[in-house]
Amino acid sequence: MRRLAVFAVLAALAIPGTASAQLYQGKAGTAPIVLELDQGDGAPGGRYFYRSSRLDIALEGERAADGITLRARSTGDSLVLKRADTGWAGTLTTAKGRTLPVSLAIAAPPAAPAGAPADLGDYDRMQLAGLRFEAGPVERIGTRTIRWHIERLTGTRLFRIETGYAPAALGKINAALTRTHWAHVRNWFGCPGYDGGAGIDLDAAGPAYLGDTFVSYAWRTSWGCAGTAHPDFGIEGLIYDARTGTEVKLDDLLRFGKTPPPPERSDAWYAYRSGAFAEGLVALLKRTHAKEMAAEDAEGCSYDDPNVWSYPAAYLTADGLFVAAYFARVARACDAPEWAVIPWRALNGPATRRASGSR
Repeated sequence: MRRLAVFAVLAALAIPGTASAQLYQGKAGTAPIVLELDQGDGAPGGRYFYRSSRLDIALEGERAADGITLRARSTGDSLVLKRADTGWAGTLTTAKGRTLPVSLAIAAPPAAPAGAPADLGDYDRMQLAGLRFEAGPVERIGTRTIRWHIERLTGTRLFRIETGYAPAALGKINAALTRTHWAHVRNWFGCPGYDGGAGIDLDAAGPAYLGDTFVSYAWRTSWGCAGTAHPDFGIEGLIYDARTGTEVKLDDLLRFGKTPPPPERSDAWYAYRSGAFAEGLVALLKRTHAKEMAAEDAEGCSYDDPNVWSYPAAYLTADGLFVAAYFARVARACDAPEWAVIPWRALNGPATRRASGSR
């Protein structure tokens, strides 16, 4: 199974924009809104958000002789729009029957927030406009210091490192943390719930592992986005080289076989992960966690099945490398057992060999 990182899954679930879409801003009644409209060659569609909540509302519609009609399945809103110069005018009718005047003009999106991912589109930049991260409490971890930062509208929190590493590496890691933080804020807005509120129930990062050689943390998320078949949850692990600031992959820490793993996401890499890697990881876990791997579970947690270990999320702890098993939906309660930590001494990738035993 080609499992994506949690934030990539949520990005894929978010309502997509298209290259032919046009961006507008204006008001529905007195409420400021932003609309992305794709008239394309087929039926018109798009998405919009109220600036007060910024949550995506997907639209699908049809053409009329003098305009377009767009409907939002998740909220029951209906937009009837006609051309007005270079924009649109019309009405928005809510699910409760309230009708509001709508006026929209072409929007000029602002610059992306400082430190945001490079792939932000025009709609994303409108959605994130004016938001910022507020500095919060300081936390001391050993001899090092982190400070938590929060985006208030979503409540999304992530730390930045303040002391304990060389300035160049620290700056590179903090830049990566900022990009990830913005990505999670964007995904929050892209996952509206079935009740009109946010569809993300949990989006929590930490705790942070700050070692001499590596920086690592986990990000746990659970969601139930409108339009999806069922709620879901997942875990994402991130690891950085504390000396260079570069991201460290699982294959840099743990590998099986006589040759280096193939290039990531190549056909050969998927074959390696589902074959030699998964089988090797099961064998290693049987040596380091024999009791847990051998235990019979009434819930169907077959931890000796290589298929559940092919693409684990992973992050570092004081005890070693945590690897998260991933099960099919019927057994998702078996995911990521807390005991699945590979001891430091068993890590054999090039990144751990370069570390020469330093953590």
